[in-house]
Amino acid sequence: MSRSPATVRWSTIITLSAALLALALAAAALMIASRPAPDPVWAVPPSPSPVPNGAMWSLGTGGDGENPYVEWVAVYPTSTRWDILGAPSLRFTDHAPDTPDRVRSFEIGFYKYGPTWYTRNPIVEFWLGGPEHRGGSLSIVGNDHSGGQLEVRNPSDTEQIALDYRDPRHPTLRSTHPTNPLIIAGQNGIVSETKHTFAEGIAIPPASDYTGKMLNGAWQGGALTVQTSTIRRSSLVIVTPLSEPRGRWWVGAIEPGESFTVRSTAPDEDMTFNWLLIN
Repeated sequence: MSRSPATVRWSTIITLSAALLALALAAAALMIASRPAPDPVWAVPPSPSPVPNGAMWSLGTGGDGENPYVEWVAVYPTSTRWDILGAPSLRFTDHAPDTPDRVRSFEIGFYKYGPTWYTRNPIVEFWLGGPEHRGGSLSIVGNDHSGGQLEVRNPSDTEQIALDYRDPRHPTLRSTHPTNPLIIAGQNGIVSETKHTFAEGIAIPPASDYTGKMLNGAWQGGALTVQTSTIRRSSLVIVTPLSEPRGRWWVGAIEPGESFTVRSTAPDEDMTFNWLLIN
């Protein structure tokens, strides 16, 4: 079956038009390709604000070219108390303190003898527990069932007060100072619910006005008055003779805050003695 002349004619026209369009597109592409390419225009990168010197990793805010970088949390390869590479530290900086002009920081790192916490802030607080526990408890115990010890050091880091429970048979509150006694003080006194046992007695310094020695006392008519501001009406006065008394003696009048009097049946008494007050 043969096509009509009109059909053949339209088919030829369409084919020729497509060939001409393809030729025009190829010529346009050749002209574009022959033109030199313009230089690319790159966006100017922002100037980075430096991360604090030496930080291996830092998390903060700012640093966009207009606002300076402010560090919040960072990891450093050294510690403030042990400035040796390989003793890392994790450092926190508080930029919202109660006092705005005083930035606070806190560091977990190392020092010469082991791990340490470090801050220049005058206080570190532990907030533990909740109302269902009636507060929290800070517990210290050694590994391998070895017990625990809590130390408070003196300013020169040479002596300590220690609460030591490493020996299960010997719980101890100990001071290591070679001469100063351990002082337990309370604003309204000290109350104990059990009896006290002292291994080496109680040291009372002579200058405390609680103890004294009368060697050349001015006995008058069988009486000698000892001046001491620590005497109370309820004080227990202990007298220890250092020489043989001439008569029978006893503790007589007590003037609270002023003195007590030792009396003898001998008008010419000249006994020497030690005295001790227990209030």
